[in-house]
Amino acid sequence: MVARFAREYEGRVTFMTSPGLDNQRAMREAVADFEWPGSMIHAVDEDGGLWRHFEVPYRGAWIFLDDDGKVVHQSISHLPEGQVRQNLEKLVAS
Repeated sequence: MVARFAREYEGRVTFMTSPGLDNQRAMREAVADFEWPGSMIHAVDEDGGLWRHFEVPYRGAWIFLDDDGKVVHQSISHLPEGQVRQNLEKLVAS
């Protein structure tokens, strides 16, 4: 779902994933199974600093940031596609 939305909103919203708390090799393997758009950012978070900063306990979190880096919505669990789209549309409109 993330890759699909990233393609749809490419150029309007920046998408970043942090596929796990591991090294760069493991991250590359984790993202290799998907066709990501070229603008997609994959962050390596070996020490967990990114996850701790946003209080993410496990994979599957969604964090929506505005242009100033302020969190406008955060969910640490699965979001239905409709809610993801709603949050993306709010970002585009702001």
